[in-house]
This record gives sequence, structure tokens and C-alpha cells, in this order.
Amino acid sequence: GATFMAAAGLNPEMRRDPKNPLAHLQSLMEFVIAMQDVIGEFNSNMLCYSFHLRIGYNHGPVTSGVIGTTKLYYDIWGDAVNVASRMDSTGLRDRIQVSEESKLMLEPYYEFEQRGTIAVKGKGDLTTYLLTKRRDHALQSESEV
Repeated sequence: GATFMAAAGLNPEMRRDPKNPLAHLQSLMEFVIAMQDVIGEFNSNMLCYSFHLRIGYNHGPVTSGVIGTTKLYYDIWGDAVNVASRMDSTGLRDRIQVSEESKLMLEPYYEFEQRGTIAVKGKGDLTTYLLTKRRDHALQSESEV
């Protein structure tokens, strides 16, 4: 399978909203929930295909930049990226797995169940959680408002 990465809040101005400084984290979670919904709808209309997503979610500081000399790529690096990658690679099919730190930040808006611990190179054992549902006051996508 293929791996894709998405990031939110790379613009520091977006993180300075005094009403909701976590809006970028909620927006990213809503994005991955919407991805699951789209894949579910796609699969319900197809006879011979069944696509699945395994999503890892983490947050934290990153370093970003453009790399390459002939073919330029924008990329991000850092501990937050490495942990997000481990959340994905050790995750469960059709589920969203988050780090404990991300669970604590998102808990006012989403409910999680503890999955267990995973070994992360350079970090040791990390406790992980699976998203179970959106709380009533979580951000809704514009189509749901």
C-alpha cells in the first residue's frame, strides 16, 4: 500500500486563535474522519473493490523545507513525524490510532479507547489509543453544518 502524510497548523498564525488554539488539530482529525467516510462510500458502491485506510495521528513541532536540486520536494521532519509514522505502521485497518499526547489534546472533542503499547525506535514503549467517536461539540465539516 501507499503512505501519505498530511499536516495542519504549519502556519503559526493559524495556531494563535484565542478562541480555539487547537482548531488546526481538530481540522486534521475531521479531515481523516472524512477520508474514512469517503472510502466507506466508495466501497459501498463498488462490487469488486474494498479499499482500507490505516491512519496514524500525532502532533508536535516539525522542521520543514524544500529539498532537491532538480526535482524539488517539500517535506517535514522531526519526532512528531516519526511518531505519526509509527502510529500508522502499527495501526489497525479502518481505524485512527493516536499517541497519548494527541489523545490528551483532542479528548475534549473526541472519545478514544486505549489500544495498548507499541515499541517506537528511539522512544521506547508508547501507549496508543483508537478514535471511537466524535463528541457532540467537535468541529463539523462545512457540509454538516
